[in-house]
Amino acid sequence: MFASLKKLFAVPVESKEQISYQKAVAALLMEVMLADHEVDQSEEAEIKKFLLESTDLGDEIDALYEETIAGVEEANDLYQFTRVINSVASIEQKMELLKGLWRVALADDHLDSYEDHRIRRISELLLMPHSEFIQAKLFVQNEVAQEK
Repeated sequence: MFASLKKLFAVPVESKEQISYQKAVAALLMEVMLADHEVDQSEEAEIKKFLLESTDLGDEIDALYEETIAGVEEANDLYQFTRVINSVASIEQKMELLKGLWRVALADDHLDSYEDHRIRRISELLLMPHSEFIQAKLFVQNEVAQEK
C-alpha cells in the first residue's frame, strides 16, 4: 500500500530548459498584455521599451520577444517565471518590474480587471507587500496622467 502511495506522489525528474532572468521578466510583462485577450500595439511597444531600458540585450529584444511570446502561450503557471526573479532580484528591482507591469496594463489607456488581477497575482508570487502593489499602481497612474 505504501509503495503505491509513493508512486502516486513521486515527481518525475525532467530536464527542463533554464529560464533566464530576462525571459522571466519578458514573460511576466506579456502575461499582463495577454490577460484581457487583446494585444494592443502600445502594450507591445511598452514591453519592448521596458526590456530595452532594463536589460543589456539591445538588438536582441525582438528575438527575445518572439521566443518568449511562444513560451508564455504554452506556460501553465506564473510560478516558473516568478521563481527565477525571486532568486536574484532585489526589492527595488521587483518594484521596478511592478511599475513596468502597470505601464503595460495602462499603455492602451484602459485598465481591464483581468490585467489588474494578473498584476496582483504576480505581485503576490514576487512576495511583494500589498502596499508596494498599490504604490506601484498609483505611481504609474500619476505618471500616465502627467503625460497627457
